[in-house]
Parts: sequence; C-alpha cells; structure tokens
Amino acid sequence: MKVTWAYDRGDHRDTHQVDITDPTALDRLLRQIHERDEPVVVTIYDEPADDTDLPPGVQVGLGHATHAFVVHITDDGGYDTDPDVPAPATAISFDLGGVPTEYPADHLRLRPETAIQKAVDSL
Repeated sequence: MKVTWAYDRGDHRDTHQVDITDPTALDRLLRQIHERDEPVVVTIYDEPADDTDLPPGVQVGLGHATHAFVVHITDDGGYDTDPDVPAPATAISFDLGGVPTEYPADHLRLRPETAIQKAVDSL
C-alpha cells in the first residue's frame, strides 16, 4: 500500500510518501502523524492498475486533538461516523495534499483512535 500526506508550509508543500504492507507499521506511522498536532489527510491506497485519478483506498483525517475522519475511496464510498461522537461546533481544516481543506462537522464524528484503527483494518 502507498501512504501519502502533505502539509502546506506557505512557500512550499512538505510532501511524504511511503510503502507499507505491515499493519503494525501503519499503526505506528499514523500515530506519529497524529501526534504532530497538524491536521492532515493521509491517503492509503493500492498501486493504481490503470490511469484512474485515485485508486481505491481510504483517506484519514488526523492531527486534530478530538476529531478525525475516515472516508472510503470507492464507487460506493462514504464517511465512517460514530453516532456517540458529537460533531465539532464548526468545520475543521485539514491539509489535503498540502492544500488546506475544510471538512464539514458532520463528517468529523470519529475520535482519532477510532480513525487510526479503521485505517489499519483497511490494510
């Protein structure tokens, strides 16, 4: 699996990409990214088999203290949510490919720990 993420640094994008096949290594990486306290979208996907824009996988929003998201990149994909987690008061901006992008509060109804576990389970 490819794992990519990027931060907007004003004058440049701080872009990262790694190959991971081990769930333990993915768990460790996602926790390290989250602990930076910089909201960022991490994209996890298989190598593309053709020229599609984005192959099937998941995107995980990490780095916010209390809220996260997981969205499935598939034809019938969608956001995972936990009905027991209240939405934040407002949208939260996460760096998506180094571009600050606001995510609606209703999509942010996961705790970071849950989002990490769901991402690892997708491997």
